[in-house]
Amino acid sequence: MDPITAMATASAAFGTIKKGFQVGRDVESMMSDIGRWMGALSDLDQAAKEAKNPPIFKKLFNGKSVEQEAIEAFANKRKAQNQRDELKTWIEFTLGRAAWQDLIQTEANIRKQRQETLYKQRERRQKFVEIVAWIIMVGLSAALLYGFVSFLMSQQAKADEIKWTTCRLVDYERIKVKQNPYTEYICTYRGANNTIETITISEFCPRQYQCVYNPREKDEPTLKETLKSIRKKLQ
Repeated sequence: MDPITAMATASAAFGTIKKGFQVGRDVESMMSDIGRWMGALSDLDQAAKEAKNPPIFKKLFNGKSVEQEAIEAFANKRKAQNQRDELKTWIEFTLGRAAWQDLIQTEANIRKQRQETLYKQRERRQKFVEIVAWIIMVGLSAALLYGFVSFLMSQQAKADEIKWTTCRLVDYERIKVKQNPYTEYICTYRGANNTIETITISEFCPRQYQCVYNPREKDEPTLKETLKSIRKKLQ
């Protein structure tokens, strides 16, 4: 039970107990309401203990700050203490101090019972949820890592598949590009098995160039035709 619900339950039960005393009801007839009130106070104390050492996922995803939870816990504790003091005054005034001591023992039994049943069950559920969450997070992390490594390996494989060959300059042409004051050079290179590659640079064409190995058929466009096509695109 969360602290807000526990405090609302305690306040509702206490209001019923207070009205009962005002109309002259005896304690025995209000024991169910008193037990409900004591159970809610036990839940409040348990929530305060859990807030001091919350699970790691609650730390990560809880919308409330540590300061906000501390302020709420302090306010709930003050409200619960005021209710306890008021109930103690009524019990001791009407039935004596011994009756209040009996209720204190009853409250201790209720807390012990809830600790052995409700709180332990909730603790086991929280641990189970944490284990499942960790498994999911580890699984997702492993899947992401595997995907990333596979991507790098595939890229490396593609890079390894590229074959290079030494191409030699077979022709070049100087060309004036519009809106460009400098002269550019269209350099055409030929390598093994009619590999042809054309580059455009602003300096003189080097005599050799490492081309991507790309065999071509003999009936493909000639170098002059290739240069003419590139020149049209640049102009």
